[in-house]
Amino acid sequence: MPPRKGKYLRLLCRFYEPLVLLAALGKTRGTHTSNPQDTSTTQSKRRRLLRNLSYLCDYEKGGETTSSIGLEENEHYFIFWLASNATRPRTCHNIVEFLRRTFAQIHSMITSGENERGNAEHEFINKCIEFAEPRVRKEIKLLSKAIEKCEKHLDSTKIIQDSQLKTWLSQFSQESRKSRADVCFQAYNQRKATEMSWLEDEINTNNGETCLHGQASPFSTVHHYLGRLAAHVRRPKEVIEDSIALSHLFDEYKICAVQPRPSCKRPEADSLTELNSILGRMLPSHEAKMGEYKEALASLDQKFNIAHRVRRTYADENFQPRIHAEIQILEHFCTNQLRFIDNDSYIGCSKPACYCCHLYFQHHPSTPVVPESHQKIYLNWGVPDLPGGVSNPGYNPQRDLMNKMVERIRQDALEQIKQKAGPLKWHADSLTEFTERTAELAPAARHQGESSFERHLTSLNTGTSHFLFLVMYLGANNPAPALHKSASNLQMQLEDFGESSESSFEEKSYSTNGLHDELGADFDSDVDSEGGVAL
Repeated sequence: MPPRKGKYLRLLCRFYEPLVLLAALGKTRGTHTSNPQDTSTTQSKRRRLLRNLSYLCDYEKGGETTSSIGLEENEHYFIFWLASNATRPRTCHNIVEFLRRTFAQIHSMITSGENERGNAEHEFINKCIEFAEPRVRKEIKLLSKAIEKCEKHLDSTKIIQDSQLKTWLSQFSQESRKSRADVCFQAYNQRKATEMSWLEDEINTNNGETCLHGQASPFSTVHHYLGRLAAHVRRPKEVIEDSIALSHLFDEYKICAVQPRPSCKRPEADSLTELNSILGRMLPSHEAKMGEYKEALASLDQKFNIAHRVRRTYADENFQPRIHAEIQILEHFCTNQLRFIDNDSYIGCSKPACYCCHLYFQHHPSTPVVPESHQKIYLNWGVPDLPGGVSNPGYNPQRDLMNKMVERIRQDALEQIKQKAGPLKWHADSLTEFTERTAELAPAARHQGESSFERHLTSLNTGTSHFLFLVMYLGANNPAPALHKSASNLQMQLEDFGESSESSFEEKSYSTNGLHDELGADFDSDVDSEGGVAL
């Protein structure tokens, strides 16, 4: 087949090429972005409600059930529009029915007296935990494995405080024989315990922050999953609190599922899909520093096998773009000219937006509220398919949006190539949701005056960066090419490991020299809102 015939296909090629290259350079593009957490206004309460309702619908780890909700206001009633990444009809049905039962319980609590509300609240939380049983079960399993690793370290110190911390941790282990709901309530009730501060102290020591393989240490993992389990209590509590404050939303309402839209097809690799050709299409034709960029990219390729990673992506049968849940909601509102309540174009989602969704919202012509993001690339991401290509009325708006997105994608890739920098530190898609004692400054204040790439480098953990520096120092300063290649490949394996542990649903996990096979199961984590076939 002759390569790249037609403007629409060329548009898709020019979009995915730099995105695939950027992902090969490192899928983690920076630290979490966050929105203001104030809940003193009607708008902020409503936004938190939509976010938490979406969270309650997301009952599996791995991205299959990631959900989004948008709230429409019309003359007669409110409509809660729901979209999910779920592709299985049964899963879609389960989410819709759960949300309907949830709303019935909420309405009952709103109309009941305060004396009756206590028992109803406890029952509501238990029902939410019961619905999320697949997620909770896996989170407890991962927590228990991390606790076992922590106990080995704590046993070796012979310090009284460490012995007390070990005893405290044992209450959350699977061996405690508590019910899953009890473990969630225990994590919530113990969130301000003295032992929690001891756990944070362990995280902030050399022992606690990172392990040799670049992933979070067992202490960080324990802290993260205690936060995730506590959220199964805190989030329903917040839903009740905000629903009572916004009781008018539940007077006359409907719950509707967004009809799925097919995603664009990802372009196939062809004779032009090679590093120098991709780089040439990312720069002006007469770029004076083209030679410098080529040399820098060749250097990165030698260290990190960039060309191989690009080819591997295009050859992967699991590389299939899908429309994410929040984009399904956004495009449904725009296509049908629906009105957001109070003209507040906020879309709640059960997880922070990925790198591409964040850019999509930033540059969308309807100027929606830009969601918080974990700033990680998931290549199974797509825009709505346009039958007829350039003749489709939606072609020009989609082209303009994708061009704005790809401008930023190219900028990020070129900046990293110019710096000859390796991948950034992996982090989980979901936040722990405990208030960190070390995070005293807002992210913007901590990184004021830094460029985006400098800010990303600052996010590197000290322990990880020291280890990676040693790896790269040995590779760069040892004259043996084999050691140089081995050291560079090891750093990229750390990046691969972090990414593959996130990707049970969305991305195919690649095992590199057995690293992921040995370690991946112990440190599995939430993935972002990947997929996107709405209900």
